[in-house]
Amino acid sequence: MFRQIDKPRAELQPPFDVAVVIPTVLRPELERAVRSVYAQDFTGRVQILVGIDAIVGDPTLIESLALDCPPSMQLSWLDPGYSTSVRHGGLYSNRFSGALRTILTYLANSRLVAYLDDDNWWAPDHLSSLSTAIAGADWAFAQRLFVEAATGEPICVDQWESVGPDAGVFKEKFGGFVDPSSLMVDKLACHDVAPLWSLAGFEDGTGEDRLVFRMLNERYRGRATGRATSYYVITPEDPMHAARMHMMRAAGISLPSERALGGRSLAEAIGELGPAPTPPTWAASAPETSLLVRELIARLKPRDLLVLAAGPEAATALTLAEAVAGTDAHLLASDADWGASAHGAAAANLAATALGAAARALPPDAGPATQWLARHGVMVDLIQIGPAGDPAALTELCRAAWPCLKAGGVLLGTGATPARPAVQAAVEAFAGAVGADCLVPALDEAGDWLVQKL
Repeated sequence: MFRQIDKPRAELQPPFDVAVVIPTVLRPELERAVRSVYAQDFTGRVQILVGIDAIVGDPTLIESLALDCPPSMQLSWLDPGYSTSVRHGGLYSNRFSGALRTILTYLANSRLVAYLDDDNWWAPDHLSSLSTAIAGADWAFAQRLFVEAATGEPICVDQWESVGPDAGVFKEKFGGFVDPSSLMVDKLACHDVAPLWSLAGFEDGTGEDRLVFRMLNERYRGRATGRATSYYVITPEDPMHAARMHMMRAAGISLPSERALGGRSLAEAIGELGPAPTPPTWAASAPETSLLVRELIARLKPRDLLVLAAGPEAATALTLAEAVAGTDAHLLASDADWGASAHGAAAANLAATALGAAARALPPDAGPATQWLARHGVMVDLIQIGPAGDPAALTELCRAAWPCLKAGGVLLGTGATPARPAVQAAVEAFAGAVGADCLVPALDEAGDWLVQKL
C-alpha cells in the first residue's frame, strides 16, 4: 500500500528537486533519521520515500512523523504488506531491504536520489552540499562520521572505509567504497545501477552497497562534497567493528564514553609519579616475545599499556617494553595486584633504562594498578597479565582489569603454567561472562591468550 500526505495532484506531479529513499523495519531510530531530513537547509522541494520491509517497531511512527512534515517536503511510504527480502521470506537476496531501494529509486519523482538508512542521520547541509557537488557529475558523495552506539555521539570522521574511489581499506578489493547514507545519484544518468540494490554481494545477504559502488565507480562520473555530513552508528555486532577499533586506536582516537570518564592519557598520569627511581642493579632479562604478541602489537599499535603481575623479575614487563620500544607508547607495570614483589615493581624502570621505552613501575604504596588508573581517569589499549597458576585469582584480576580497557582493546595473558587447562577454562568462562571474543581459546604453544573488548 502506498500512502502520502494529502496534497493536490498538481502539487505532486512536478518533479521534486531531490528525493530521499529510506528502507526501514520501523525501529525507533527511524524518527531521528526522518527528522534529520526535515532539518535540511536545502531550499528546493524534497520528496521522502519510506519503504517498510517488515513491521518490527511501531506501525504508527510514520503517520506521527507525517504530521510534522515541512511544507516544502512530501513524506510518502510504501508498505506492500509483505517483505521482498529473503530475511523475512521474500525473493531478493538483499536481506536488509530486499527490493525496496530499487523500487523506491524508480518510484521517486526526482532525478536526484539520496539514500538514508533508518539508523543513521544527516547534518543540516547534507542535501545542499550533495546537490551542489553532483552538478556536472552522475553521482556524488559525502564523508561520514562514526558514531558510538552507546552514547549516540560522533567519534571521528571515517578516514578508512567510506572514503570514495581508489582510496581506503577497500581500494584493492572494491576500488574504494561509499556508504549508501552518504550517496546521491542522478537516477536517469545511472539508470542501470538501481537493480543492484536488490542483490547481495556476499553470501550472508549483505554487500549490495559494494555492488552499487563498483558500478558507479567504473561507469559513471562521481564527485565528493569534501564535507562530513552523514552520521553512521557503529556497533560491536558489525563484522568490521574490531578492524574499525584497531584503526581508530592506531590514530589515537578514543570513544566519547571513554572521554567522559576522564580521557587522560597514561603519559599524563605517569608524569604525576615524579622522577623515576634509580634502576635496580640486578640484571633482569626479557624472554623472547612470542609471535602472537609481536603480531598483536603490530596490528593494535597500542599507545597506553598496563602490565599486571609483572613477576619477581618483571619478565612480563620487560618483554612488553621491548615489543613497543621505539614507539610513542607508554607502559605502566605493577605487581601489587598479584602478590606484591619489590623486584617486580622496580623492574619496569629497568625496562625504561635498558630499552628506551616510556615505562614506569607503579610504587607499591599506590595500591592496585586498576584502582590507580580509575582514580586518574585513564583507560588503556592493552593490559597484559603475567603467568597465572591460580585460575580463581586470574578471573578476579581479569574482572578488575576489564573496566580499565578501552573498547577495541585487548586483555593479554601469557606464560604456560602447570595449571594450563584450568587457566584456559577460566579465560573462556570470563570471556563468555563479559560477552567478549576469546581470540586464542585453545592457547598457543607459549600459553598466550587474548580477550578483546568490543
